Amino acid sequence: MATSLDAFAYPAVSRPRSAFQHLVWKDFRMLQPLLLAGVIGTAALFFLAVLRAAIDPVSDPELTTLRVLWVLLPNLVALGIPPISLGTENEERTLDWLRTLPVTWWQVLLSKLLVGFAAWVLAVLTASACFVLSWLVLRGGWDWSAIGRISGSESIVELMIYGVGLLICGWIAALIVRNPVGSVMLVIPLIVGLTLLWNYSVAGLISTHFHLGVTFMEATRGQRVSMSGLAFVYLVALGSVVAGLARHRLAGASDHRWQAPAANPASAWQPSVVQVAWHAGPRPFRALLWQQYRQTRFVVGAAILFAVFMLIVTWVNGFNDVHGALVALGCPAAHLMLGVATFHGDRRGMRQGFFADRGWSRNLIWLTRLIPTALTSLFLMVVVFPFAAGLVLYRGSQYGTNGLVQAFGFSVVVQALLFLIGVLTGQWGRRPSLAFFGAPVVASLWMIPAWGLLAFYGGYTSLLWLAAAVLLFATWRLTPFVMEGVSSVAVWGRGVAYCLLALGVMCLCLFAHRWWTTPAATPEWRAKMLAIVQEPVTPEVIESTVGVMPGARNIDLNADVYPLDRFDADVRKGMLVTEFPTIDSVGASTIRYTVRLQPIRYWTGQRLNYAFDDQVARFRDLDLRLDQELGPAGMMGEQLSQSELYGLCVDTPITAKLNSGVAGWNRQFFGGTQPQYLEWRSLRRKALEVAAKWSTLSREQAPKFGALGELLENAEANEWIVIAGLRQIAYDQNLFSGMAPPQSEEDRLDREVFVRVVDQLCTKELRRESRRRCLIAEWQRFQTGEWNGWLDDKPGNEKLFLDAPLSDPLYRLGIEQKRFERKLDVAVRNTLDQFESGLPEWDDPELTEQRLLWGELLKDRRNGENSLGHQEVASPPRAPVFYREQELLIDEFRQMADRLREPPEMIEAT
Repeated sequence: MATSLDAFAYPAVSRPRSAFQHLVWKDFRMLQPLLLAGVIGTAALFFLAVLRAAIDPVSDPELTTLRVLWVLLPNLVALGIPPISLGTENEERTLDWLRTLPVTWWQVLLSKLLVGFAAWVLAVLTASACFVLSWLVLRGGWDWSAIGRISGSESIVELMIYGVGLLICGWIAALIVRNPVGSVMLVIPLIVGLTLLWNYSVAGLISTHFHLGVTFMEATRGQRVSMSGLAFVYLVALGSVVAGLARHRLAGASDHRWQAPAANPASAWQPSVVQVAWHAGPRPFRALLWQQYRQTRFVVGAAILFAVFMLIVTWVNGFNDVHGALVALGCPAAHLMLGVATFHGDRRGMRQGFFADRGWSRNLIWLTRLIPTALTSLFLMVVVFPFAAGLVLYRGSQYGTNGLVQAFGFSVVVQALLFLIGVLTGQWGRRPSLAFFGAPVVASLWMIPAWGLLAFYGGYTSLLWLAAAVLLFATWRLTPFVMEGVSSVAVWGRGVAYCLLALGVMCLCLFAHRWWTTPAATPEWRAKMLAIVQEPVTPEVIESTVGVMPGARNIDLNADVYPLDRFDADVRKGMLVTEFPTIDSVGASTIRYTVRLQPIRYWTGQRLNYAFDDQVARFRDLDLRLDQELGPAGMMGEQLSQSELYGLCVDTPITAKLNSGVAGWNRQFFGGTQPQYLEWRSLRRKALEVAAKWSTLSREQAPKFGALGELLENAEANEWIVIAGLRQIAYDQNLFSGMAPPQSEEDRLDREVFVRVVDQLCTKELRRESRRRCLIAEWQRFQTGEWNGWLDDKPGNEKLFLDAPLSDPLYRLGIEQKRFERKLDVAVRNTLDQFESGLPEWDDPELTEQRLLWGELLKDRRNGENSLGHQEVASPPRAPVFYREQELLIDEFRQMADRLREPPEMIEAT
């Protein structure tokens, strides 16, 4: 069997080498597998990251993956150099043999330090070259700001210093603990303690904040001199510690019991003998389970200690940046180490021959090896991780895990995959100790394409369970090779194949589901729709059109109407209190619906003039702009924006009822002035008339151009603002309850405006016809466009439908293009059928399916700046979703207006 002593077995051919050169060559051969794994893994990971970013730029627009790889991979190599270098000496029992050679302890230490630092520098250069090359490929040029500040407050200099500190702490741990795994676990508290001590020292030396201090690149010249001097002091102190430990370890007595001098048999330690009856021998399952527990007790204990530490930190400090990094890095590392430790004890010293001598089955070995570490991993993922606020990292619409239950399932399966990848790496690695450092690389190589696939197709996280099942089966299949002591390509080749099979199963199931859920083609309906002829847009129509300023539409609304007939008075009051804060149970019993308008404002189009310092001047300016907008204007929105109308019609009345002292449109206009001191009701009356004017004009003009977006964003949105504003007046004037209305002058003006605004609302026929014509025209316009190809980024006759993200790389696939077209046909056909048969109610299951369908078509996985954002369910007016309650609310307003037209004595009698 080849060992590290082979370097001394062959004489030099040319010039005789010195003993120190032999030491350097021997240490290099020890680190050669780690270096090869580091270089190949770094190149492969950067290649996958570049491939993912090139195919799907949406998944990582800031190229964060490249930065993370550039930081983590050299540090991972630095973490593995000392344990591999000294740990291999311990496993092969060559340290005592080195004492017999004509070399001193400091030469042995110097050789290991030189080779170790050279290997780390090679890892840094490889990662840096891959990082720069990847950035150039994806961005076409280099930007130094890409690495100026990484990971929050650390600069590139701090990261290099951190790598050196990690190496030194690794040497200290490797000299203290003989076991490579134990030395790795000792490095973590050492580097954390050293980092905290360094931060406190720097903060006290240059008088900066402990957490938010300056970096070396940001520091002044004097601060840099102080920090450099402090670093020199730390380096000398740590070097002295390393030298002392190395002298004790390399020049002291033998630390191997098998080479220790024989002791007095009478005083020697004797193992305890347990008297067991002949019929009470332990069963193989219990014996193997106990043996596995003894082999993994240190790793399991470290994982439990880490779990307790995370829970304590969460309970004391909550979830902050430091804790987030601890959860994001510590938990995956714990699962990987538990996985590698599963078969690590059996592969050390060829212990697996113990299995072959007794002829135990593969199932028995596989099960007893998995139970201790798998139970610990399960405890971490099910109990510790959720309570340590780790679910925050797995919630997000990018992967379809908005809810806590979805995030919990996602986190469990990801951690299970990490554990299983660790088990596989521990089974196929040639050197058992090297598997602890190869597992993170293997996990990253598998996770980058897997997470890229999930980000590309959001909402398929359940496929990870299939991948976990494949990897679990792979660990069972590779167990016989572990029992036989095989570590050739027959093992790791099968392991790589099973990892690829897990990805292949995910892809196969995903594309099969996409194909199965694609609606069937409807050629007859499409031919009928394409045969509809739209009226041409003549110059006369263009000249008579009132345009819309782009800045006017600076708000997106989600309008939902909840029927209250099924609820009792108390529940009604709870649902209505957000709309009418002062309502009581009696008043709630007279209202049939509650309207929820959830706005998303865009302040870029705001028409506020902050040059006025006086609130009265601001008030007067707004009143003047409302009057100008009500007059004969050539463009809608020249003086006002939609968010201002929403604030005056909806926000201000609700806030005034709350009497919070912060009444104001857009939550910021009136400042801290009490609402009763301002005449905001006159502004509301004018704002309602402006919104009704905009809605009616857009409703009449949009069908001429077939502009569905204009219809939704202007006509429908302003109509919902009018509905919500009229409900506020109806509540103030007791129109819901039928009681006598207030008789002040302001109330009388409110009632007059209520009647005028209701009369301005369009008829049912115009509303239905405008929706139908605009929807058909938008669908026909979509059919005339062309899909963009993979290499065609120039704007042209590309397909468009509202704000659907058709430029998403997802729609460069032919299957996704066909899927979108057919689902769009279904959505348009169902909506048109509803116009003919009658609109459904808000809680109708048919409407729910329709909203989900429009949500799938219009949502943007990249950002929330389109018409739907990240929503799964579409709501009007951001999508062509229409329901009956809108008509019923307007009919209710018309009945109220008819009552207000009656003589005052009849109203009071009513």
